[in-house]
Amino acid sequence: MTLYELMVAFVLVLIGIVVWQNAGFRDRALALAQQYCEHRDVQLLDETISLRGMGLGRDKRGNWGIRRHYEFEFTATGERRYQGQLVMLGQRLTDVDLQPHQIH
Repeated sequence: MTLYELMVAFVLVLIGIVVWQNAGFRDRALALAQQYCEHRDVQLLDETISLRGMGLGRDKRGNWGIRRHYEFEFTATGERRYQGQLVMLGQRLTDVDLQPHQIH
């Protein structure tokens, strides 16, 4: 095996690990969005959440981690869809924002 083949194999393994980890983070983000929506008395629509971006970020203590931005849709009255955003740093929820919406 050449050095080039080893590097390609290493990169493919890293990509596989990142994809596998992102699936776990997505499931956690979906559960957090569901809990947040229930607590705010709104309904998460379609039982889905979408990854919209990733980058590096720091927590309050200055520790580095991967910041993931997710979007989801919710409704308060059943008549109109609204956007929500959820931000995680590593496994921890750092921010949730719901678009202004009607209260039923």
